Amino acid sequence: MLLTERLVLLLLDPHRGTMQVQGALAAQTLFAAALLADLTLAGRLQAIGAEWHQDSVLPLAHPLLAELQRALGTSALPPQRALRLARRKLPQLRCRLLDGLARRDLLHRVPRIKWLPRAGHRYPLRSQQARDEVAADLLRAANVSEAPSDYALLLLADTAGLLKGLPPAAHGAAYAALGVLDSTSANPVPEMRALALLRRVLLDQ
Repeated sequence: MLLTERLVLLLLDPHRGTMQVQGALAAQTLFAAALLADLTLAGRLQAIGAEWHQDSVLPLAHPLLAELQRALGTSALPPQRALRLARRKLPQLRCRLLDGLARRDLLHRVPRIKWLPRAGHRYPLRSQQARDEVAADLLRAANVSEAPSDYALLLLADTAGLLKGLPPAAHGAAYAALGVLDSTSANPVPEMRALALLRRVLLDQ
């Protein structure tokens, strides 16, 4: 499951089947940033100084990531520019992500009004296990941040306003971990350098 899809499960109201982003960013920007984090974790987006360079020799299998690879091209890009491209060239990310999770039977897909399909759909939770696992991943990442994927989950959860729901000790540990990420410009791990740039961009939004 993509990090972006895990974020959707955390933001979803499991009974109403609607999603409300709690942070300052619009959902389209948040999910575009999350896909950039997924591309980083896949080893395809690397930091070169203050810019990102994408390795697009082989397209990734997930259709949204493959689409993002095409949108970014092969030239080095400032992170702010990459985020704008992702946001503009991958439209309606909220609906596309919800539909994708529904096709995999993690969510239901229910018309808002049965006789009016144009009114859109709700996506009540179908797999409580999947949501519980993601919530446990977030708590573990807050308490024991080890891999780049932990830091990516924390930075996106922070942007989405999700960290305030953690227990006090985990809340403090999460922000301590994000402080580490904020100082990783010279980190030897390429993914950490790229994620540090992403966090700076999101803080500037």
